[in-house]
Amino acid sequence: MSLPPWLHWLDECPSTNTWALQSLDRLTQGDVVFTPRQTAGRGQQGRSWYAPAGVLTASFVLQPLAPPELPWLSLAAGLAVIYAVEDLMTLPALALGIKWPNDVLLWGRKVAGVLCEARFPQAVVGVGLNRQVDWPQVLATESIHLSPAQVASLSEVNDAPPEVMPLLTKLRDYLLQAHGVIRQKGLTGLLPQLRQRDVLYGCPLVVHTPDGMISGMGMGIDAWGRLQVQRADGTMQALAAGRVVRWEPSRRRDE
Repeated sequence: MSLPPWLHWLDECPSTNTWALQSLDRLTQGDVVFTPRQTAGRGQQGRSWYAPAGVLTASFVLQPLAPPELPWLSLAAGLAVIYAVEDLMTLPALALGIKWPNDVLLWGRKVAGVLCEARFPQAVVGVGLNRQVDWPQVLATESIHLSPAQVASLSEVNDAPPEVMPLLTKLRDYLLQAHGVIRQKGLTGLLPQLRQRDVLYGCPLVVHTPDGMISGMGMGIDAWGRLQVQRADGTMQALAAGRVVRWEPSRRRDE
């Protein structure tokens, strides 16, 4: 198979993000590191990230923004995943959504995750997309603290989900486009799309933040990429970092 010059295909590696970060001296804007077998993936906040067979694992090299703006790339990558998938397979409107700060959901279940890291003057955006995962089989045989209600795979929608190369190409194209918008307009240029796909808007939720647990109502993503939460007393709090540990969908996103 002839590979495009921007693609670095590894038959196996512990982590595409780690490999990319260690190889930045020979990688440039738009380069992609891909492996069909990632053995020691990393998630947000130092957590391990398990990639069973059928997960597309890739890292995309971009010129970074200012350090405070790096989290914007997580949201931009979420949009890139959504648009790439929707270009290549038929889905109901808004079946895919973004769960702040770094997850893509398919009908409320996680189908992709994003991990952004930087080693200036470059940034690496890691994407794990459940392309063709037999989750019932995986969860029955592996010691993973997940339930079928938490995870999804594109193969649930179509037995023959998009192939790897078209997905990588689309992901790269959309991520480069989103990155260009951010560099010109900041996150403001992507806010209408992000707010349309925000699955937490209008939902009761609990967020684990560096300062403790915050509960309230999700009120959208602001121009700095922060999750706005309305507390029980009516006050608004903008969270720059955290993990949503519980949320209750209050309405269908496709209505």
